[in-house]
Amino acid sequence: MAALRKTLDGACASWLAAAALICASPEAVRAQQPAPDAPPAAATAVPGVPYTVTFQVQGGDADVQKIAEETSTLKTLEKEAPPGPPGLVGRAKADIERISAALMATGRYGAIVDVTVAGVSVTSESAADAAQRSRKPVPAVVKINPGPVFTFGSIRLQPLDRGASAADINLRKTGLETGKPAPSTAVFAAESKIVDQLRSDGYPFAKTPNRSTVADHARNQLDVVIQVQAGPRAPFGEVTISGTKEVDPKVVQGRVPFRPGDQYDPAKVKELRDEIAKLDVFGSIRVREATEPDASGRVPIRVEVEEKKFRYVGAAAKYDSIDGAGVNVYWGHRNLFGGAEKLRLDAGVGKLITNKPAEYEYQLRAQFEKPGIFRGYDDLLAEVEALRERPDAYWRDGIRGQIAIRTKLSTHLSAQAGLEVEASTIRDTFGEENFLLTGVPVSVTFDSTDSPLDPTKGIRATISAAPYYNAQGKQKSLNIFEGQISAYWAFDEDGRYILAGRVGAGSIVGPSTTADVPANRRFFAGGGGSIRGFAFQSASPLCEKILPRPDRSIPCNERDDQPVGGRSLLETSLEARIKVTDTIGVVPFVDAGAAFEKEIPDFKEDIRVGAGLGLRYYTAIGPIRFDVATPVMGRGKNDPRVAFYVSIGQAF
Repeated sequence: MAALRKTLDGACASWLAAAALICASPEAVRAQQPAPDAPPAAATAVPGVPYTVTFQVQGGDADVQKIAEETSTLKTLEKEAPPGPPGLVGRAKADIERISAALMATGRYGAIVDVTVAGVSVTSESAADAAQRSRKPVPAVVKINPGPVFTFGSIRLQPLDRGASAADINLRKTGLETGKPAPSTAVFAAESKIVDQLRSDGYPFAKTPNRSTVADHARNQLDVVIQVQAGPRAPFGEVTISGTKEVDPKVVQGRVPFRPGDQYDPAKVKELRDEIAKLDVFGSIRVREATEPDASGRVPIRVEVEEKKFRYVGAAAKYDSIDGAGVNVYWGHRNLFGGAEKLRLDAGVGKLITNKPAEYEYQLRAQFEKPGIFRGYDDLLAEVEALRERPDAYWRDGIRGQIAIRTKLSTHLSAQAGLEVEASTIRDTFGEENFLLTGVPVSVTFDSTDSPLDPTKGIRATISAAPYYNAQGKQKSLNIFEGQISAYWAFDEDGRYILAGRVGAGSIVGPSTTADVPANRRFFAGGGGSIRGFAFQSASPLCEKILPRPDRSIPCNERDDQPVGGRSLLETSLEARIKVTDTIGVVPFVDAGAAFEKEIPDFKEDIRVGAGLGLRYYTAIGPIRFDVATPVMGRGKNDPRVAFYVSIGQAF
């Protein structure tokens, strides 16, 4: 009797060990195996069991095989032998459940998955013995009959309260539609979209408590019933701030885009977080909504922040074969007086190594910003800089100062107005002249896009007017008008296929000739941020065009192809942004336009057209852009046949 009990105890112990391996995750299975450099195991240890795994998919569906291989624990741990036959059987049994679940996620609810080791199904009690007796490595075969892809049958919402009625929910926007493929992921996504619809309609506590799904194998359809509970419709409550130490919490309160009592809107909650992030003083921002209404029936919002380091210092260096080397150093403070005031000081030098000292460029700049100068969204901006520029089109030495107020008028609309003073000495193809400009630049911006670096939908538009008075020179009036609009259309919900377009224009009114316009204020076209495929500034009026050969009273610096800029500008771009994978995309594009000598674009002048193909690598901070372009129409002798551009963010 004692011997029999001992035998049963041993059998139970072996079964429990196998069950533990079946339920264990791949990491847990791996953890139970001896380390490669571990000392020899005790005499009772079971040696590892090497194996090979192959996949057999009925019908040869490559997509199904890929899903199985990526899901399989046997495949993932193939090079790490389990400690014994029960361990191998445990991995195989786990694969049956894992692969079946993965196939259900694609709508294959009738899939049949079986795994054999040494020719014996792992559902058989003799599988471990067969693995023990088999040659090594043990052959493991995953057999899959994927079956048909189920479609949605009947789809029904079961309201649990008045607010969750079918009239309040657009079922078509959930992605559930009779006759369409019915992956399980679509059901879960639909529940989230139902909740999103109700929350956007003012029901902050909406939820889907339960669901019922029935796979009808006779019809190959999935019938779905989703319970919906809207909860009470509640407005916003009070917003409390916690975590501020050196930053005045009133600055954060000033960024709240709603008032207590306003209708609840999740878009406003997201806007709140984005506006706080723009203050650039917090390393962590958590916006927490209450899970139930307060005593007044409102939704309290709690904002938890952690301050980042306020002082920073940095440096940057660059080099290219044309402009040479450049170095920039900077120091900044994000919370100068405790109200999230920003101060940044920059010093830079450029065109080193490959140019003469007379062509070196220098810049000193100080920028200051104070948020909430009047109201929460009224920001004071100030900037002072002294610089020496040496681009191909002109040489400039000058100082400039500007002070402005920027205000947010609505969620998508903002405006800025200020006073600017600039004193410059400019030498270009027309000679050397001094300018002293005083102006009042004004701009209005509308932005409904969903991302600053990689928009998939919306419109972005800016219009600016800058009237200046020139205290030096014959031409006193200088008025610069500019506008640009870009639009983005996504052809699918995931934003994998996007059409993007841009139109920009500008005009300088007042001066009667281009020579009366300071060179740094003229319009230039051509290059990576303008018309791709053309050299920088080359799609602009040239010296030989402005000064015909019979009259050379003004020299062209020995270069007829010297760009001098123009008094008007027109640029257009069209892109098709196509995601091949989640991280890789291709972008065919075409750019067109030019800068013109007259204050209104004259289409008798050359219009440049460039086209090309771009590659995008999508990262957490935005897409990395690599574009290859070539001139299609209007190529000049200084324009390359092929041009390359690399940057972070989309072209526009």
